Amino acid sequence: MTTTPRLRVPAFVSVAVLAFIAISADGYDLAIFGAAIPDLLADPDWGLTPARIGVIASTAIVGMCLGSIAAGVLADRFGARRLFLACVTWFSVGMIFCAAAPTAELLGIARFVAGVGLGGLGPAAIALTMSVAPHDRRNFLNGVMLTGLPVGGIVAALSALAFLDGGGWRAVFLIGGVIPLLTVVPIGAAKLKTWAPDSVVSTTVSRQNVGVSLCALLGDGGARALAGFVVVTGCCQVLSYGLLTWLPQIMKSSGYSLGSSLVFLIVFSIGAMAGSATGSWAADQMGGRRVTIAGFAIGAVAIFGLSMHLPQPILYLSLFLAGAGTVGIQPVVYGFAALYFPANVRGSALGFIGGIGRIGGVCGPILGGVLAGLPALANFSVFAGIAAFASLLSLAVLTSRRHEPAPINTTVPV
Repeated sequence: MTTTPRLRVPAFVSVAVLAFIAISADGYDLAIFGAAIPDLLADPDWGLTPARIGVIASTAIVGMCLGSIAAGVLADRFGARRLFLACVTWFSVGMIFCAAAPTAELLGIARFVAGVGLGGLGPAAIALTMSVAPHDRRNFLNGVMLTGLPVGGIVAALSALAFLDGGGWRAVFLIGGVIPLLTVVPIGAAKLKTWAPDSVVSTTVSRQNVGVSLCALLGDGGARALAGFVVVTGCCQVLSYGLLTWLPQIMKSSGYSLGSSLVFLIVFSIGAMAGSATGSWAADQMGGRRVTIAGFAIGAVAIFGLSMHLPQPILYLSLFLAGAGTVGIQPVVYGFAALYFPANVRGSALGFIGGIGRIGGVCGPILGGVLAGLPALANFSVFAGIAAFASLLSLAVLTSRRHEPAPINTTVPV
């Protein structure tokens, strides 16, 4: 009697898939609040104004900044696996609180709570994925995992179309909280200890002197690199949030119809997804520094090209490359940073880079609003200049990776 062999999936694939689902929930949350704004403004019981909506939205971003910094340090101390599960649980409960909020003030508090978990999830997911990925596929695996952000945004748009009319804004927040709580958390609790055991995930900081850890993070040029990564990430966040927020309006003011402008946004987002995967694969072949420099340079040229009335095929290509060289390059930067710093302080580095760099995410929409009344040439020239600056800064400040931990390649039955 013969038995069919059980399918064996590499542990790093299982970890990356679980992290992808969690990051998709992160992307869902980031997009769903914007989709719910019309319903929130129309709620007669709350009487919200756009200004108050803006304050509520900002509470989540503040929480994300704090959560990212705190989670990076905690990941190094307690392990990325534990922190990953804690962050998913935290933001899921926060989303459920958003759905149940009886007042606008409590909605703002709930958004802050959810933001803390969302901010911590990124560094934890990156550190966890990098810790188990094979040596020659770390960047690629990380980039594919982080494509969950735009995927989550697409799911949010579809959910808004399906549920906002029938269930109101509370329904879409509830979906965003319940699904990861019932999928990622129980699967992770049952399987992650096998897929990413404590011996794999860095926990050495808890047994080290804090001063030694700081030296590992800031010594040997680490302080300069950390500052460089923060500024580059901030530029990327300005470009990502600024263009994602204002691209349809800028293109509409350039004479395109609203429908065409929304199609342009979709092409831009597809470019971001392709850039994330392709750029991360290229980083494994030639190094994160070269891809970061080239990616921002391509993004700068493509963004500037959008200011011109191009033939439609070239316009779509420019939109695609603009998405790849802005939103799509962020996973490459994170992967580059993760491999630059020693494994025992990787979470701290990613936390600081993501947390402080996220300030750019606050500035992006504001910058777009300031530029909104200007011609398209002025709008796109400013954004192109930011991308060019990020490319030059990467060239001048960031050096090649310093640390290449030994790869971990295990398989587990599923």
